[in-house]
Amino acid sequence: GLARGIGVTGHGTAIAAMHLKSLSHFDFDSILLPYNYAVFQIPKYAADFEAMVKLCREQSVAVQTIKAIALRPWGMTAPRTKATWYEPLTEQRDIDLAVHWVLSRPEIFLNTAGDITLLPKVLDAASRYEQPVDENQMKDRFDSLEMETLFV
Repeated sequence: GLARGIGVTGHGTAIAAMHLKSLSHFDFDSILLPYNYAVFQIPKYAADFEAMVKLCREQSVAVQTIKAIALRPWGMTAPRTKATWYEPLTEQRDIDLAVHWVLSRPEIFLNTAGDITLLPKVLDAASRYEQPVDENQMKDRFDSLEMETLFV
């Protein structure tokens, strides 16, 4: 009687496949995993993620996503300026693109970054979402930022 639901979380490029296994053994109410443009460029991760979303839809399991505004791992010499374990996007236009890209998937939830200074930017971006982001726009912008996958 203390909890109404239970979920499972994970990190890394194998987590979508691992969540598929977990959901075949346990009746979780939600799952949580990374979802951003960079990680979705990994074909195996993208395929596993799609299969996992399909299964979650069939089993009425909520899909929560993290790291939407992750840019790259913190460098060894760069000072950590945000309360995130990754270097986040900080410019509003980049956050807009990243957030809108995630929100283009109505079957998943966007969880915000763990930094209070980024929260207003993420909420602002989410409040202005109107339509899916063009993939070419995402590619052009994030290739120019040299966005990196955090999970390799």
